[in-house]
Amino acid sequence: MKKPLLLYMLMSIFSFYGSILHAQGYQGLHGSPYTGSTAMYNNPAASIGSAYKWDLTLFSAQVKASTQSFFLKNFTLANNNTAYLTLKDDYSSKFVHATVDASLFNFSYKIDNNKAFSFGIRARTYNHSKTLPFNYIDSSVNNFHSFLVANRNTYQLEGFVTHTGWLESDLNYAQVLAETNTSKLTGGITLQIMKGLSGAFAKVNKFSYQEEKNATDTAYTFTNGTGAFAYSDNYDQSNFNDYYKKAKTSLGLSLGIEYLIYQPDFNKESNHNLNYDWKIGLSIMDIGSNSFIPTTNASKFSTPDPSLTDITLENKLVGAANFIDFSDSLNSIFLNSSSISENYTVSTPTRMVVNIDKNLGNHFFINGELSMNFFSSSGYDYKKLKSRELNLLTITPRWETIGWGAYFPIQYNTQGQLWVGAAVKLGPLVMGVHSLGIFKKDPTINGGAYLMLSLHPFNKRKVLSTLDCTE
Repeated sequence: MKKPLLLYMLMSIFSFYGSILHAQGYQGLHGSPYTGSTAMYNNPAASIGSAYKWDLTLFSAQVKASTQSFFLKNFTLANNNTAYLTLKDDYSSKFVHATVDASLFNFSYKIDNNKAFSFGIRARTYNHSKTLPFNYIDSSVNNFHSFLVANRNTYQLEGFVTHTGWLESDLNYAQVLAETNTSKLTGGITLQIMKGLSGAFAKVNKFSYQEEKNATDTAYTFTNGTGAFAYSDNYDQSNFNDYYKKAKTSLGLSLGIEYLIYQPDFNKESNHNLNYDWKIGLSIMDIGSNSFIPTTNASKFSTPDPSLTDITLENKLVGAANFIDFSDSLNSIFLNSSSISENYTVSTPTRMVVNIDKNLGNHFFINGELSMNFFSSSGYDYKKLKSRELNLLTITPRWETIGWGAYFPIQYNTQGQLWVGAAVKLGPLVMGVHSLGIFKKDPTINGGAYLMLSLHPFNKRKVLSTLDCTE
C-alpha cells in the first residue's frame, strides 16, 4: 500500500522507516584461528593467534537488523513479486536497530612467532530507533489523519532516530606477552583513524493532541510537544570531494588479550595456534566517537500552534520538497523554534567482549561469547548520542579445517531475540546468515547475512608448523 509523504516522515520519527541495514559480528568465525586479518575486529590480540603467517581479505560485508515490528508481507522464497515492507498490526513500542559494515584489503602478517601486525579499511554505519507504544493498522493508516484516528487513545507520541556512518583505517599490533609449556598470553592494540562521513538524528518528545468532533468531521489539534532534528553539514556539498573534506577526523582505540591453554603432555616447541585446549579472550572494542557539524537547517522546536489542525499540518509538510522546506514548515507549526549550531557527537559502539573457545578434537570446536555494551542508544541528549552492538550472548558449534568449515551460531541478542544462524567456508569464501528465520513466510526483518573472501596459504604444513615464521 502506497503511503503519502507525511506518513513516511512520521514513520521515520516514530518507527524508523529509514535504513534497516549491523556491523561487526561475522559471528560464526569468532574465536577461530582461521579467521585471519578480520579477527582483530573482535579482539586486537587475535592476529598473533592466527593459523596463517599472512592473510589478505579482499572483501567482506555484513548487514544485521533487529526489529519486532517490520516484516515482509506476502513474501515467500518461491513467490515474492507482491511482497512489501510494512508494520505489524498492533499497539506496541516500535524499534529498529540495524547496521552495515564493509571492508577492503584487510591484511595481516606475522613478523615471527611472537609479533604480528594487521591493517584494514572499513566503512561502517549504525542506526537506532525506538518509540513509545502506538497503534498501527496497515489496511487503514494511509495519511496523518488516519494515523491519529488509530491512536485516539494513545496518551502521547515519543521516539528517536540516531544514525552514524564513518570510514576507518585500522592499524593493529599484537605480540606474545608470556609463554610456558602449557600456556601462552598474547596482547594487542588497534588504533582506529575515523572519518565521520554521515551523522543524523531526529527526536520527538511528549507529542500530545486532542480530538475535536463536529457534525460532519473529526479534527485533531496539538497541545504539547518538543523535538529536534539535524544532519551533518557535509550533506550540503555538491560533489564527493567536498563532502569528504567537510567530514571531521577522530581517533578510536581497541584493546585485547588472549590466553591459550595447552594439554599438559604438550611442550613449548610443539604448541601452535591450532592445538590449544582452551582459548580465552577479553577485549574492549571501539573506544571513541565521531563528531559532526550540524547543517544550517538543523533546528529544535517546542509548543505546537494550538490553532493548527492535523489537516493543516499535513498540508504544510506534504509540500516540503527538501530539508530546507521541511525545516521552514516545522518553524511555522511550532510557536518556539531555534537553530542547532553546536557540534554533536555519536559514540562508536564501545563494549567489552569475553570469548571462550574449546577445542573438542577432530576439527570440532565450540565457542561462547558475551558482549556487553557500555552505552544505551536511547539517550535523549542530542549533543552526545550513542551507538551500540546487538550481540549479547552467542554459542557457536563449528567444524573447520584449513579449506572447509561449517558454523551454527545461536544468538540471544540485546533485544531479547533468539536467532539460529548458519555459515559455511568453501576455500577462500565464507558466507552465512544470522537468522534462518528470514527464509520463512512473511518474515520479520531480523538477522542478516555476511560474506567474506580471503586469500592465505592453503598449505597444511604452513599452518600446523611454526617453521613458516623462521624459514
